[in-house]
Amino acid sequence: MKKSYLMTAAFICASCFLGACGNQTQTFERGAAQPASEEPPLQEDNNKDTDKNNDKKKTGADAVVNLTEDTSKRIAIDYEINSYDSINDFSYKLFGENYDEENPVLSPVSAYLALSMAGFGAKGNTETEFISVLGDGMMELSDDIMNTLPVSSENNTVSLANSAWIDDEFTINDEWLGTVKSIMDAEAFQSNLSTNETMDSMNSWIEEQTKGLIDNMISEPFDDSTRMVLFNTVYFKAKWDTPFDEYATYEDEFYPDANHADDGQGIKCEMMHMNSENMDYISNEFAQGLIFPYRSWQDGDGNFAFVAMKPASSDDEKPSIRDTYGKLTKEVISDLLADKQTVLVNTKLPKFEITFDKMLNDSLKSMGLLDAFDIENADFSGIGVTDTGNNIYIDLVRQKAKIIVDEEGTEAAAATEIAMMENAALMEEEPLDVFFDEPFVYIIMDMDKEIPLFIGILDNPAT
Repeated sequence: MKKSYLMTAAFICASCFLGACGNQTQTFERGAAQPASEEPPLQEDNNKDTDKNNDKKKTGADAVVNLTEDTSKRIAIDYEINSYDSINDFSYKLFGENYDEENPVLSPVSAYLALSMAGFGAKGNTETEFISVLGDGMMELSDDIMNTLPVSSENNTVSLANSAWIDDEFTINDEWLGTVKSIMDAEAFQSNLSTNETMDSMNSWIEEQTKGLIDNMISEPFDDSTRMVLFNTVYFKAKWDTPFDEYATYEDEFYPDANHADDGQGIKCEMMHMNSENMDYISNEFAQGLIFPYRSWQDGDGNFAFVAMKPASSDDEKPSIRDTYGKLTKEVISDLLADKQTVLVNTKLPKFEITFDKMLNDSLKSMGLLDAFDIENADFSGIGVTDTGNNIYIDLVRQKAKIIVDEEGTEAAAATEIAMMENAALMEEEPLDVFFDEPFVYIIMDMDKEIPLFIGILDNPAT
């Protein structure tokens, strides 16, 4: 049966934007962030007939009308989740398509939920491609994630939020709006999407949902032909089950090239140290690592962990961290977690803060999402229609992510933007040294579902 919905703010932020533009392809130039002006008040709309939402024109060009409580065709779905393979496959493939730059980090959950909102309105071959990339159960998985992933406790906070921003010149499909309200708990707003006031309201919404971790996501107003903007936010904050002692954090060496650790080519960084600690150790023939659990002392805390992996030690030259990641499929990671052993370890982990901003268009096309980006073949008729009758297509998919790791725990945020355009254990006698003083893969993971909330590679903590 349909479960009750939760909406809280938490530390991972993911935002997804849908816009629409004219016959020319719009390029969203993101320059220096503009100071956010005070958000205009949201005006409650009294007309509950969303089938006639084109009649809901505002008296002022800058008004933002809250449609969240409008009557729409809400849905309830019954299902049973037998596997999270679809979202896990998507997660590892997406990161694998976007790890070429230094210190990459993405939130696959953010991207999945953002794309699912668009996918709910896809038709024809566009829908087929969404299913091939996200899986044929994207609605059920999205509903399950929205209901089971959020956590609000003294120890951990994970929350998700969604919103749809509808332009005055776009007539929304009431069934699609009801679906995203029901499945995604989406708020809905109507405005002129090309104004500074709407931009400021969107930025304020994102900043509020991410507790300020991501601000001024949008640095300039959308084109005056933008027709819809969608946001999905995910927020995460958790404390280590065993915190690092602050006195054991000091400047140490990190080696961007692990094969030259003896050549004095390390860089200085703040390194956290922990000695003679019982930890879950994972390894196979090409990778080794540790599971750093987050605190979970009571029901409702969730079961999350920071999984760190690096190339396995060898007498030969070590492979690169990206070669190692290339072998980490969901099956391999599942096997690693299943075979973990509790051992006595000495470990060190860099204290770091990373921000990463990446366009995802090419990677999604490579994964099979083609028609959605095609000005002629995209079919999102299930979302709604423009006043001109032209179709809309995805012009831009972008994600901005931020992660902070310190002695107490982890906080992380991600924002996914989608712009749509209009056409016209065994104990060792001695501790095992597992030092993350070289490039390594890290995953913030829901250990029960084995769903990665974030995936990253740390190449250089001093960047």
